[in-house]
Amino acid sequence: MSPCLVQRNFDRRKVELGVCTRDYGTPCIHEHACVRCPQLRPDPAQAPRLEEIRANLIDRLQEAKEHGWLGEVAAIETSIAAADRKLETMRQIAAKHTITHLGMPDFRAATGRSAPS
Repeated sequence: MSPCLVQRNFDRRKVELGVCTRDYGTPCIHEHACVRCPQLRPDPAQAPRLEEIRANLIDRLQEAKEHGWLGEVAAIETSIAAADRKLETMRQIAAKHTITHLGMPDFRAATGRSAPS
């Protein structure tokens, strides 16, 4: 596979909330319902967008309950639970990838030199 083709395949894996990890050449069986898909590797930078989606789901849940759409209620509750799991995953990923500042190393003591005053 040529490098350009590989790059295009990786680019196709990028979705709104992160990266899709499904196998190359396979169709999306979840019809791009990424919030509920276990193949989504979420990007912590997209947490605000997922929070917007979750807020919208809560609004839709209220509407479905008002109209008695029990099938919609169940589906939306499942999506909200999935969004909560993805948000927690995003928090965990962000916590693992923090920057640790080690400071500037000082070798003067090890080399027996001192800095000019």
